[in-house]
Amino acid sequence: MKIISILTGIGYLFLIPLAGNGQATKPILSTTEKVTVTGGKIVNKQYLSAAEKKKPYAKYFYMPMAPVDPAMVDSVGKGPIDPSRALNFEHLNDLLKPGYLASEIGYCTLSDGTGYVSSIVKMPGVTPEMFDWWFTWHQLDPLRYKIWDHYVHYDVYVNDTAKKQLLSKKIPLHEKNWDITHHANEDLGMGAMEIPISFVSPEKFGFDMNVFPVPNEGTAVCAVGGSKMVHIARRVDGGIELRTRFWFPAQANVPLALLKGLNYHALEEYTNLAKILPMLYAEYGPKK
Repeated sequence: MKIISILTGIGYLFLIPLAGNGQATKPILSTTEKVTVTGGKIVNKQYLSAAEKKKPYAKYFYMPMAPVDPAMVDSVGKGPIDPSRALNFEHLNDLLKPGYLASEIGYCTLSDGTGYVSSIVKMPGVTPEMFDWWFTWHQLDPLRYKIWDHYVHYDVYVNDTAKKQLLSKKIPLHEKNWDITHHANEDLGMGAMEIPISFVSPEKFGFDMNVFPVPNEGTAVCAVGGSKMVHIARRVDGGIELRTRFWFPAQANVPLALLKGLNYHALEEYTNLAKILPMLYAEYGPKK
């Protein structure tokens, strides 16, 4: 089996005001116009700056967001799942097995205080290669992050050293994120926050490299903002299936409201990415 790639990361959640460190930029938000995000929360509508409007991929910002599967929304809306159905981090390698696990969608607090979230999204027309490319490409411009979810994605930035690594032609695409931290500004349901996301290799993340192969020649992208997080993307008929897990450390005392909001948001952002990624890849991918 050919292994396409994996990106992983470990970090902790910091609630930082937007533009609090001098690098992030404050979003342009309406004081009167509102939008309703997945799960029903109402937020201020976001606008682009004059400079952003001139960029060719600004058109994706104005496309309607793809609707999330109502059954998934209803499932999250029912409340926390039974913790016995959650995947404990020490069983991380179960994600590499064929088939499905007990919790493919849901959130809860485990008995040891760990905050847990799982989600699954079908992405027709998307390949593992596209997914790897996206996680390099979108970090290089805040607008690229905004078009992913123009409801609540406000900014992303990396330092100059990270930019050089992301743009390097000598590093394999699936390794470009390793040991890079990017800072994402978004609203996960409890207001805007800045989330540092640190990427590492799968071995550092905790995968057993003796059993590592991703099913169906897939890819795994793990990034973190307040949690250990992994995305397992595996090929299915017509595209990929994205399975996501978050584990928040018990000492963070992450409230259920944030876990629920993150659950909704993961469904929202990846459903929309499924819509726009094939078009973006055709227009801006490696061959372009």
